[in-house]
Amino acid sequence: MTALPPVIRPKPERIMETFLGDMSLGQIALDKAHVIVRWNAGAERMTGLAAADMLGTRKHWRAFLPKQQPVLADWFLSGDFDAAVAYHGSANLRRMEPGGEWVAVCNYLDTSGELRPLLTRVAADPHGDGVIQDLYDLERIANWMQASTSILDGMSVLAEHVPAGVCLFVDSIIVMANKTFCNMFGYESLGELLNNPASSLLVEQERERHAALLKSLNKQNAGARYQWTGLDKNGRKVWFEGRPTPIELGGRPAVLSFVMDVTEYKLREELMERESRELRVERDRLKASVDCRMRLSNIIGRSQKMQDVYESILRAAASDSGTVVYGETGTGKELVARAVHGLSAQSTKPFVPVSCGAIPEELFESEFFGHRKGSFTGAYADKPGLLDKAKGGTLFLDELGEIGLGCQAKLLRALGSREYTPVGGVSPVRADFRIIAATNRNLREMVQKGQFREDLFYRVHIIPIYLPPLRDRKEDIPYLVEHILGKLGASRRLMSKEMALLLEYDWPGNVRELHNVLERFVAFGHLDFLKVHERDRRAMPEIKVYDLPAEGTLREGLAHYERKIISDALEKYGWNRSQVAAALGLPRKTLFRKMKKLEISES
Repeated sequence: MTALPPVIRPKPERIMETFLGDMSLGQIALDKAHVIVRWNAGAERMTGLAAADMLGTRKHWRAFLPKQQPVLADWFLSGDFDAAVAYHGSANLRRMEPGGEWVAVCNYLDTSGELRPLLTRVAADPHGDGVIQDLYDLERIANWMQASTSILDGMSVLAEHVPAGVCLFVDSIIVMANKTFCNMFGYESLGELLNNPASSLLVEQERERHAALLKSLNKQNAGARYQWTGLDKNGRKVWFEGRPTPIELGGRPAVLSFVMDVTEYKLREELMERESRELRVERDRLKASVDCRMRLSNIIGRSQKMQDVYESILRAAASDSGTVVYGETGTGKELVARAVHGLSAQSTKPFVPVSCGAIPEELFESEFFGHRKGSFTGAYADKPGLLDKAKGGTLFLDELGEIGLGCQAKLLRALGSREYTPVGGVSPVRADFRIIAATNRNLREMVQKGQFREDLFYRVHIIPIYLPPLRDRKEDIPYLVEHILGKLGASRRLMSKEMALLLEYDWPGNVRELHNVLERFVAFGHLDFLKVHERDRRAMPEIKVYDLPAEGTLREGLAHYERKIISDALEKYGWNRSQVAAALGLPRKTLFRKMKKLEISES
């Protein structure tokens, strides 16, 4: 390969001046009312719209669209990322960490009214309540690179200012790349990629197509988008979208490509395809089995709500994606997690349950990642962590919402890099496990309140499973009772009036409470579930001593006394008859009958 021309390095100040001037780096800013407060010279050159005509207006859409509608800066101000994704497509829009910037690949309208490829970044204005939007003309960047007399300095400017991967190769050999591009493929620096074939970053099936594209690349198809399947440093698949542009470098043909990581988008796409393929057989098997309609694994229920849960379990079992089980305490979240694991390809591997709320933050790394002998006082031997124990299998994180923000960051790092380092260790260990989490809290609300990391939420909340409370599926209670009594070896079945009591109760403790009540039934021979909850007894209104009527029979006096107790309880609970019945230890039907008999009505 012919050597590249000698590098002539201009002063850094001159490079910056050239970049900000000749490159037409546009910048606009809006206040919180979406009014333009900045429209720099670069934006004027790119769009042909004068600052004097734009400042103080809401006409910024004219730089991007032929007709008025919201643009990226508007959605950023409104915090509506979903709307921005719907317009640009999830493959073309990214939310960057840790600054929270949004980066998108789209188009702008140049001075002639033609659409030109644009890389744009929006971020909160550090000096006010508004937003700043930077505009990067991809074609001008390519032209500037071609004319630059210093490749290395030119790329350093790109690396600092362009929020995307940038790669330059000559004769299909990588000669320059910015840090974003290197990190996309798991490399720490350009030195690891320099002089490697560009095809080395692609899976074998894509290399021939890539070579053919480079041969056919010309000014007419420059800047078009192409999606590729690549391999990172550790051999894992990544997906990226490139916009290659042919240029001349020292009189020789070269290619400059701007690259966006679309791995997350492709993984979701593959998941949907895999679900439709792999679940069809399993779903047909489930629907053909009468027994499975009433139960799946150790989960019991024939209601429609439970049929939906079964479908979600099968969907999660056919995938390796993160799964979160939502449900109140006592609904059986761990049973669902075990069912997902048992029906998955990892069923023969370990299932490791972890109570997140029981692990102190200062012990998190040691418990999860393990430690090496001598790493701290008391570390007398190597200890494997929970991630080691779950190798090849499933790590079940019960009550995920109890993990602190610092520990969330450490867990996210292990999930993202698929590597972790034990406390006191020097070499990273390969992480090989799937995550199933459970919580009785709303993680999405916690994200909005800053109590849960958004990036961790998107890692684990891929397949959600929502468990209904027992009060919302009371038709399943007879099947649950039969199953639990069978496991407990009960000598008799419940009578119909006893079953009616169970069906009438609201079960704040869900299936766990039902199991407790039936255990007591087997032990004592009768139901006393209304006495199980001390809180119900504490909630019972204080019984007052009422003056009896001066005249009348004992029956009339007792009725007077009973009417007073029930009336006071109704007033206390705002005439919520279910709460009153529970507080007084009465079935609801009995309470209604007494109210009718004693002529108690809400005035």
